[in-house]
Amino acid sequence: MDSNNSSRFVVTAWRNGHELLQLRHDLYCSETLRREKAVNKVFAWRLRKPDALPLLLESTADIVDVILQDERGGLQHNALRLLYATALSRFVTGLADTQIDLTRDRPSWFPAGKSLQLPLSLLETRHRIVHRHLPSLAELKRAAADSLEWLWEWYWRQLDYAFETGDADGEAEAEFGLETRAAIKEKLQAVLKSYVKERKNEIKQRRQDNKAAQTALSTYTLHFSANTPTQRVLLDLVVDDKMILPTDKKLGSSMSGAFLIWTPLLVAFCTSSTLSINALVTRLLDQLSVFKVSSHHDSIVDSDNPIKEAMYTWLLHILTSSDWAPARRVVAVSAEKKMQEEVLVQIFSGPCFWGLKLAEALLDKGDVASAESWRAVLVAARSEGEVEGDDMELDVEAESITAALPVRRTENGSQEKIQGPVKVLGMWKSRPIGWIPEGWDDDD
Repeated sequence: MDSNNSSRFVVTAWRNGHELLQLRHDLYCSETLRREKAVNKVFAWRLRKPDALPLLLESTADIVDVILQDERGGLQHNALRLLYATALSRFVTGLADTQIDLTRDRPSWFPAGKSLQLPLSLLETRHRIVHRHLPSLAELKRAAADSLEWLWEWYWRQLDYAFETGDADGEAEAEFGLETRAAIKEKLQAVLKSYVKERKNEIKQRRQDNKAAQTALSTYTLHFSANTPTQRVLLDLVVDDKMILPTDKKLGSSMSGAFLIWTPLLVAFCTSSTLSINALVTRLLDQLSVFKVSSHHDSIVDSDNPIKEAMYTWLLHILTSSDWAPARRVVAVSAEKKMQEEVLVQIFSGPCFWGLKLAEALLDKGDVASAESWRAVLVAARSEGEVEGDDMELDVEAESITAALPVRRTENGSQEKIQGPVKVLGMWKSRPIGWIPEGWDDDD
C-alpha cells in the first residue's frame, strides 16, 4: 500500500465525537452531579494517558473541579484562593507556551480572520498570581468564569465545526446548546424587554399577580437550557449592561422604581433555580470593585459614582429585604446569615468604598453572626486607607524597591548570598513570548 495514501489514525481518550460533545454538555451543565461525573471522567482519561489530552480540555476540567469544591463549602478561604490561582495559572501559562504552535497548525475549520488571544484581564491575573500579591477570591472567581467562557467560545464551540454538526443539525443544537453567544444574547434581550413592557402595564393597572414574571420565566425555560454559559449571558445583560438600573441614574436618586420592575422577575428566576442568587450577588459585588484608569487631572471619585451606588443599593435590597427572602432560602436551610457572611468575606478580601459601606449596612441590621468581630475587621479595613486607592494602581519601578546585594564571604572562605529572588512590584506590561530587551545582541 502506498504510504502517501494510507490513513492516519489518532488514538483519543473518547470513543467518538458524540461522547466528547456529551462531555462538553455535562461540564457546562448547571446540575452539580453531571459536572462532577464529567470532571471525574476527564481525570480518569488523564490517568490512563497523561500526555494525550488537549490542554484546553484539561484546563476546563481543572477549573470546573475547583468551582465544585468551592460550592461544597468544605475549604477555608485561603485554600480556595490557592486552588483557583493554581488552576488559572496552569491554564494561562500552558496556553501561552503553546500559542505559537496553535497559530502555525491552524485547523482548517477554525473561523477565518480570528486568532487565539487571551483577554488581557486573564494575563494580568496570572501575572499577579505569580509575581505580585495573590488576587482576592472574588477576582479569582471572576477570572475562572471568564476562562470557562473563553474556553467555550474558542475550544468547545469549535467542535461543532470539527465534527461538522454546524447549524444544520437541529437536534444536536437542542441537545447541546450550540447557539452562538450573540444569538443567545439577542433572544434573551428580547425576552427581558418584553417583560419590562408587560410589567409596566401591570404596575399601571395595579395588578398584584406578577403574571409578567411568570410569563418571562416560562419563555426562558422553553427556549434556553439551564447551563452556566446562558446564565452568564443573562447576568451580562441585567448587571454588566445595567438593564436593572434607571437610565438616568444620579447620585442619591431613588431605586424604588427599578426594584418594583425587576424584583419579581429576578426572584422568580432565583427560586426556580434558573439563576443562582450567589452568582447574581457575586456579579454585583464585582461591579463595586471595578476601577477606571484615569488621569490625575480627570480622576473619578469612587464615592461619587452613581452606578456603583446603584449596585450597592441592589445588593442591600437582595440581602436584607423581605421580597428576596424566598430566593435567599433556596440555597439551603438557614442560609441567609451564611450568605451575608460570605458577602462580608468577599468585601474584606478586596475592600473598596461601596463594599465597606455595604458591610457596615449589613452589620447595622444585626442579623450577622459575630457582628462585633466583623465590625472590628471593618474598622481595620478603613483605617488602612485602602479605599482611597480603589480607583488606581501605582506603577512603581522595581529598581526603586530593591537593589541587588553583593555576595559576601564568610570567615571560612565560603560564599553566602544575602538576598534571593525578589518579587517585582508595579503594573505589568505585556511582552510577546520570546521578547528580548533592547540592547541584547544575538549570539554569534
